[in-house]
Amino acid sequence: MSNLLLDDKPLVIQPKLAELLGDLDEAVILQQIHYWLEKRLNIKDGYSWVYNSMVEWNKQFPWLSLKTLKRKFKSLEDKGLLITGNYNKAKFDRTKWYRIDYDAFSNLGNALGQNDLTNVSNCPNAKGQNDTTNTIEYTENNNIDTTTTDITEIKIIYEFWKSNIGSLSPYLCREIQTIYNDWKEVSKQPKEMILESIKMAIEKDIKNINYIKTILKRWYNNRIYSLKDLEKDQEQFEKNKQRKSSKNKKKSMFIDARTQDHSKSTEEAWEAFWNG
Repeated sequence: MSNLLLDDKPLVIQPKLAELLGDLDEAVILQQIHYWLEKRLNIKDGYSWVYNSMVEWNKQFPWLSLKTLKRKFKSLEDKGLLITGNYNKAKFDRTKWYRIDYDAFSNLGNALGQNDLTNVSNCPNAKGQNDTTNTIEYTENNNIDTTTTDITEIKIIYEFWKSNIGSLSPYLCREIQTIYNDWKEVSKQPKEMILESIKMAIEKDIKNINYIKTILKRWYNNRIYSLKDLEKDQEQFEKNKQRKSSKNKKKSMFIDARTQDHSKSTEEAWEAFWNG
């Protein structure tokens, strides 16, 4: 038997998806992107994203030339089905991030009378089509931003917020998750640092996300990335405060000759100084 038959995990799509798009290759690309999005590996601004260089994408669709692959991606963008972004850490990195506009996809299907089409968003990982054959996995090409541990930690932050501040809107959930992902890049204790900033806001009775972000920004700018760093910073603050207080106290024990009224006697000058 030929080794071209099912020795590899095949790319599985629904025929109606290809019919809807009018292009088999675009259907395969869209299904593969959906596969990665369902894994929720990279959450930014409340959405799941997937990214690769076009050369890396080409490894997943090796029958297409690089030039053709770029054209297929561009076509999906022009149809409004793919939304692009740039969340790369390095500003010079122009690697595109992609997510599917599922609303636009549904509207396109309805406009073409494909009401019986199984929506891509209702077919995660191609399950239901073939349980034993799925899209090809290339996990080495996708940096994982949200792991099981991350999800657990974010939920802890949510629960702390609800217990101490109030209900969480979808906007606040997205903000907290974005903050967590940003802090995870620089800190081994993102959850602890965010919880500490919320506690400080509660102590000041300023219970809003913008104030919390201000606290975290100050820590970030001063490279305070852990609870230990924070403890050292607070200790230094107290030392500076005591030093300043001591300096002001010592300074107040002496009369500034430049402001002394020489028309008065020394005794009168001291009396005027202590009496204000």
